[in-house]
Amino acid sequence: MIRFERVPLIKGLKLYTEEKNARFHMPGHRNEEDMEELRYLKENLFHFDVTEVEGTDNLHYPEEIVKESEILLAEAMGAMESLYCINGSTASNYAMIFGLLRRNDRILVQRNCHQSIYNAIALLDLQPAYLIPEVIEDFDLPSIVTLEELKRMHRKSPDARAVILTSPTYHGTVADIERLSAYCRENGLYLLVDEAHGAHFSFSDLLPQSSIRRGAHASSVSFHKTLPAMTQSSVLNLSALLSDKERSRIRHYHRVFQSSSPSYPLLCSMEMTRYYMEEHGERLYEELIARIEVLKADLLTIPGVRVLSEKESRIYDTTRLVVNTPLSGVLMDETLRREHKIQCEMTEGRNIIFILTPFDREDDLMKIGRAIKDVHDQNELLWNRKDDPQSYVRYAMNYPLLRKFKESDVLFMEDEEIEIKDAHNRVSSEKIIPYPPGIPLILPGEVISDEVIKTYLHLRSHEANILRSGTGGNDTIRVLREEV
Repeated sequence: MIRFERVPLIKGLKLYTEEKNARFHMPGHRNEEDMEELRYLKENLFHFDVTEVEGTDNLHYPEEIVKESEILLAEAMGAMESLYCINGSTASNYAMIFGLLRRNDRILVQRNCHQSIYNAIALLDLQPAYLIPEVIEDFDLPSIVTLEELKRMHRKSPDARAVILTSPTYHGTVADIERLSAYCRENGLYLLVDEAHGAHFSFSDLLPQSSIRRGAHASSVSFHKTLPAMTQSSVLNLSALLSDKERSRIRHYHRVFQSSSPSYPLLCSMEMTRYYMEEHGERLYEELIARIEVLKADLLTIPGVRVLSEKESRIYDTTRLVVNTPLSGVLMDETLRREHKIQCEMTEGRNIIFILTPFDREDDLMKIGRAIKDVHDQNELLWNRKDDPQSYVRYAMNYPLLRKFKESDVLFMEDEEIEIKDAHNRVSSEKIIPYPPGIPLILPGEVISDEVIKTYLHLRSHEANILRSGTGGNDTIRVLREEV
């Protein structure tokens, strides 16, 4: 008999599993019992947990079965070369950045990139100039970087060597990579794309084309976010635009930023995912998108509900469901889980974000519309209020940020803890990252603006999950001792 009080992590996961929620969050695998391929992996999970012995090859120096598998992977991804990564897209991002850039290089980087991009910037002491994404006004969400914004910032930083973008975003908006990549090639810029949420693009013509097919030099995709692969499963795609030497350097850092004891179960998870999606992906996404269209039509019959679509973003991943309601996302999330056994991926302002996959059962998908309609019916007075006291302070990263010191320097500077309401014009010595989506609100060395303070206090009032590198209280922040 297992004494679950002695294994609190397992106990917590057991309790969550026993809730039997319809899960619309990563990882992308669900209802595994319906898939022969995943049942086979589950049955052999411990059998396949091996090490580098004769016949099993070596992820870091592949010559046999891993090499054969990566060749098939590259064909599926439309890449010159594709590399398995068992440390997630964080490590894939590190590898492509370190492999192509040198210390202190100037780069143009989308401000709403994931924290892993900013960690790589700090480790390499890169000099970032921020590309400010467009804002989707009705949803108060950051969107994509336009070609006009890229040109504007390139004129200000003509010595930049690379452009780093996130596409698709957490909300499913997709950049016009074809036009952006053409500009980058014409001007000698690497185009590196954190495409973590777009791994499924390669498996259906009904979805947007992947960045690597549309001209990016390199991209990272997280198989586990939208496909039936286990967490930490990532693929690093390299294009024919890179030289043999450049790809060799990336492979070097691909080894540096991964465990020297890579997980064979994770490798098998990615290979089986690629195989399964090649065999069934086109049909599965045709069926899923048809169901999603019905779901979205149902949602739009509910007063006050908006659904993000191609109207707000010309290129959009229709499998990402973003629903905007008059109630706060946190309240909606809590109600959907408590009363309807639905767990979304995240909330942001008045938006609820769901990751939809071909592995969701049709009745679970339709449950979303019925549940939101029920929340509306049960909260009609609050739903229709015009003087909502919880008015959303935009968190769209569309305001300018001043970077005064490099993070590597800040780590050795004297700091202090103060009330965040008093931090205007001070320099932060810590990271503050709402998670998800993992986009930094403020980074070490950046000047704290009124917009940052208002946004932080608003997020706190809505009980958002906020990761902090400092150890202070909830309404304090660590800043450098000297004022700006």
